[in-house]
Amino acid sequence: MPADLTQGKRVAAPGETLMELYDKFKTERLGDARPDTWDQNRKIVKLFAEFVGEASHVSVITRKAVRNWKQELARWPVKAADSKAFEGMSFRKVIEANETVKKPTISQNSINKYLAALGSFARWLLQNEYIDDDVMSAMYLSIDKRRKNRFPFTVDQLKTIFNSPLFGTCRGDGAESKPGNVAVRDWRYWIPLIAIYSGARLGELCQLLTSDVRQLHGVWIFHITEVGGEDESSTKSTKTDGSMRVVPVHSRLIELGFLDYHAGVAARGEQRLFSEVDRDKRGYFGEASKFFNAYFKAVGVKVDRRVNFHSFRHNVTDAFRAAGYLDEQHGILPGHAKASTTGRYGVLPEGPLRDRMAMIESIHYSFS
Repeated sequence: MPADLTQGKRVAAPGETLMELYDKFKTERLGDARPDTWDQNRKIVKLFAEFVGEASHVSVITRKAVRNWKQELARWPVKAADSKAFEGMSFRKVIEANETVKKPTISQNSINKYLAALGSFARWLLQNEYIDDDVMSAMYLSIDKRRKNRFPFTVDQLKTIFNSPLFGTCRGDGAESKPGNVAVRDWRYWIPLIAIYSGARLGELCQLLTSDVRQLHGVWIFHITEVGGEDESSTKSTKTDGSMRVVPVHSRLIELGFLDYHAGVAARGEQRLFSEVDRDKRGYFGEASKFFNAYFKAVGVKVDRRVNFHSFRHNVTDAFRAAGYLDEQHGILPGHAKASTTGRYGVLPEGPLRDRMAMIESIHYSFS
């Protein structure tokens, strides 16, 4: 691949390489994002720095450089950092190698996320007079927001999943998709069931504390919140402040024995409801996601970018609509509403709680 014409125009003075400036930016704006977001964005900006030359003077950040990087991002493989095939390679070398490896490339949405990570840094550089131009203006891809990127599971797919061995009896650990006489009733069993009857995200469920499941006005609820956490290394998070919310426990979960499961975990003194689910280095629950998507494939449900664990949220949304609820009515339950004190502290008047309970109980599926 030929060198980019903008690469290495001038060499940066000590302390002013692109990544050193990024770290100054982070120090000044630390409260703007969570630690894991800063870590991810720094890795993205480093890819840009590798593209234009890490030792280059900041003046290398031009509209032309951003444009050229954006074009190359269209060839950037999905999860390149996790692939051994690209271990130790620079941005340009990864793209070259992928001509042979042929891993799928990132989506347009992901390209915009990469551009946004660079954009926040570039805006700070402009405000602090390190650069003179708004290099990000009109650089983002125009994406049809009406087009769905993920879809709900079909009725047949739901039947396949919830009538499979894991939700009856299986061979046990490592053979959950094969029929047997072992009844698995830990996180592997409960998390998909809670998801399909609540609309909660996988990460929100994995981080639940036993104290997040409790009674409010006589109704059992899930309190999905950032409040609490075992320690600094396991800080809870939600997608937005508006994602903190109170969600009633569906009667079907109670029928299946969820409250007994909860009581057993609490009696053992566990802080987390699903303590066996570990976080990865970034603080996410990637292993749980991999387990479920691998399980869905193993039982014959195709999983790709369009259909995966997140599809349960779409199934719940469709169930609300089928019951006659408008999006603005049920949006509080999957966490699409504006932030509120109710969400943070879980204090909800009895009337609105009953309304939420009625909505949750309207979720109905044809699988047994």
